[in-house]
Amino acid sequence: MGTQRRRLAPALRVAQILDAALQEFSASGYAGARMDDIALRAGLSKGGLYAHFSSKEAVFEALIARHLSPAPLDVEAVVDGASSTRDLAERIVDQLYVSLANPAMISAMRLLLAESARVPQLAARWRRETTDAQQACLACLLERARARGLCAGGVAQEHPWLLLSPIVHTMVACILLGPQERIDMAARRRAHAALIGELLEAGGGQAGAPAQIGDR
Repeated sequence: MGTQRRRLAPALRVAQILDAALQEFSASGYAGARMDDIALRAGLSKGGLYAHFSSKEAVFEALIARHLSPAPLDVEAVVDGASSTRDLAERIVDQLYVSLANPAMISAMRLLLAESARVPQLAARWRRETTDAQQACLACLLERARARGLCAGGVAQEHPWLLLSPIVHTMVACILLGPQERIDMAARRRAHAALIGELLEAGGGQAGAPAQIGDR
C-alpha cells in the first residue's frame, strides 16, 4: 500500500520547497537547476511544485527574499534604550548580526553573487529593498541619536553605509571560506561595535571632511 503524501499548510509547504531549492541551486547553480529536481528534493510532484511557483525564476526570487531581507532596524528601540554612545553602537551591531547566525543566509548570498549577471533584476531588487533600506534606517537612527545627544554628526551621519562596511566584509569572508575554515564571529562583532562607537563619539571629523579625503 503506497504512502499517502502528507498535506501541509501552504506556508509550511512553501518553506519546504525553498529549503529544497536552496540545496538544488547550491548544487547545480541557477542554470543547472530544474523544477523537476527541486520538486524531487521537496518530496512533491512537479504539478505540486507549480501549484506554488510558476517558474524557476519565481522560486529563486522567493528564496532570495526569504533569506536576504532582514527585518528593518528598530530605530526607536535601539535609540531610546541606549544609555551611551557605546551602548548605542552595541545595540546597532546586535541587530545587524542577527542574520549572520543563519548559514542559509550565507548560502543565499553566495547564490545571489554568483547569479547576479543572469538575474540582474533580482540583484537590483535586493539592493533596493535590503541595502538601500538599511542605509535609510541607519540615517534615521543616527539623526534621532544625535538629537538625543548620543552621537556627534560627521562622516557617519553623511554616509551611513560606512557603518555597514564591516558586516559586508564579514559576509564576503564567510562566502569564501573553505569547508574546514571558521570565522570568529564574536571577535568581529566586538570589533565592529568598537569601530562604530569610536566613529560616533568622534563624529568622524567636521562636515565636509569626506571631500578632503577624495570623496566626490
